[in-house]
Amino acid sequence: MVSEDTQNTADALFRDPRLFTHELGGLEFYGYSTEFRELLELCREFARVDVVRPPRKAYVFSDPAHGKSSLAKAISIQAASSGGRVVCLDGSVGTTAKDLKDLQQDSGVLAVIDGVPEAAGARSTLLDRFNSLKGSGVLLARREYVRDAGLKPDVLAVEIPHVDGRLVDKLAWLLGLVGEHLRDQGGLSSQEIIDGLRLVPVGALVTLTGVPMGPRISNLGSLATRIGQAIQLRVGLQSEQLLPEAELATIFVEFHSSGPTQPVPGFRLWVEGESDSRMLGLVCQLALRVHGIDLREGMAIVPLGQGRDGGTSKIAEVVVGRHTKRNRDIFLLDSDEPGRHAKEELEVLDQEVLLLDSRIACSRAESDVEIEDFVSLGCLDRFYLAHPHLRPEKEIVRYKPPVSRRLVVDGADKEQFMQWLEANATLDDLENLLFPLCEVRSRFSLRNLPAMREKHTWRKRLTDEVVPHKHFGNRSEHWVCPPAN
Repeated sequence: MVSEDTQNTADALFRDPRLFTHELGGLEFYGYSTEFRELLELCREFARVDVVRPPRKAYVFSDPAHGKSSLAKAISIQAASSGGRVVCLDGSVGTTAKDLKDLQQDSGVLAVIDGVPEAAGARSTLLDRFNSLKGSGVLLARREYVRDAGLKPDVLAVEIPHVDGRLVDKLAWLLGLVGEHLRDQGGLSSQEIIDGLRLVPVGALVTLTGVPMGPRISNLGSLATRIGQAIQLRVGLQSEQLLPEAELATIFVEFHSSGPTQPVPGFRLWVEGESDSRMLGLVCQLALRVHGIDLREGMAIVPLGQGRDGGTSKIAEVVVGRHTKRNRDIFLLDSDEPGRHAKEELEVLDQEVLLLDSRIACSRAESDVEIEDFVSLGCLDRFYLAHPHLRPEKEIVRYKPPVSRRLVVDGADKEQFMQWLEANATLDDLENLLFPLCEVRSRFSLRNLPAMREKHTWRKRLTDEVVPHKHFGNRSEHWVCPPAN
C-alpha cells in the first residue's frame, strides 16, 4: 500500500511539474528524491569550470537505462557553455584509455567518462589512468562495477539505486515523459499539460507505477506515450472526466506484457497466501463429499504469492502481471489493516474485492479477522489437544456480552495446522468458511450449493447463532498456562 507521505508528494507533483523537472546542459531530468537532487547538484558542481577550486574526481554508478549517457552529455554541454575545456569519452571503446593517457598532465581539463570496458584488463587500465589525472574528472558506470578493485577509496563514489526502489522518482520520471509527449506531439502549453495531468487518477497511477519494471524501465517512454495519447484524446474532446482507472490499468498491463492482453480462461479467486488457498481447497473437498457439488468447478483458487512472497503487498503486481479483470477475478482478503488498505488499492485499480466478514466468524472477540477465525473453536482445541507441545500466538476470551473467544495460530505452526486440518476437519468445522466461498461462486454465477437459494437466511443464522463447539470450544479441557517466574 502506498504511504500517505508518498500520496501527498504525488499530489504535489501533479499540481506543479516544476517540483520534479531539473535542467542541466539544456537537457531535462525528472526526479524528486533527495538522493536524485544531490546527484544533479554534484553534476552541476563539476560543470562549473569557471569556479576556481582544486581538481577532484567522482564515480557515479547507476543501472542500465537510468540516464547515464544523458548525464555525461549534460555535464559536458554545461561545462563547455561556461567556457571550460571538457573532454567527453566513451569508456567502453579501446581508444579511451589512450586519450586519458594524453590528458594525464592537463590540470585545466574536465574529463567525463561514459562507461567502462567489460574486459577486466582494459577496465583496470582505464581506471588507473582516470585516477591519475591531474585535472578533474567524472566517471559514470553501471552499478555492477561499484566494487571494482580499480576504484580508489579516496574518490567520491555515488551509487543511485534502481528507480524501482525510488517510487517518487519513478513517478516523476513517468510524468515528465508524459509531459514531453503532450508538449511535443500534442502541442500543449505548460498550463494545458498541467490540466491534462489532472485528468489522470492519481491514486491509480501511483499504485501501478509502484509495480517493479526491472529491465522494462528502458521502455518507459512507450508507456508515457500511451498515457499521453489517452490524455490527449480527452483534451481534444474537451472532456473533464478522469481517465478511467480500468483504462489506465490496461495500459500498464499491456506495457508489462509487451503486447495486447490475452483473455484468461475461467474465473479466479485470489487469496492472500498458500495456507488460505489450501484451506478453501479443503472446504471444496469436504463439500464435494457431503453435497456432491464440486465448488472448484469453473474457478481457480490462487494465492497472491508462494511462501513468504505472498500477502497483500503483491496486489498491484498481481493485477498488472496476471491481467486480472473485474467480473472474472475476485480478491478475498483478511479483514485487518493490511486487508483494508489492499481493498482500497484494488478498488482504485477497478478490481472486485471482498473482505472476510467478521460477523460470521467463529471467533467474535475482535473486529479484525483472518481466515483461521472461521474455523470452529472446537476444531482448534482438538488440534492443540493433539499437539500439546504447541501454543497459539494468543488467546482472547471475552466474558461480557457478546461472550466470545479467539485463538490465533502461531505463524510457525500454520503448516502443521493445515496438515492436521486436511486429515481431521469436518465440513461442520469449516461451515463459516463455506459461506464466503459460496458467495464468491454466486458472484461468478457458477453452480452452487442449494443453501445459497436462501442466502440471507443462511447468513443470518451464521451471524446470530451461538453454538458452543463453534464459538467457545473446550477451553476447560485444554492447556494450563505455566505460572509466571
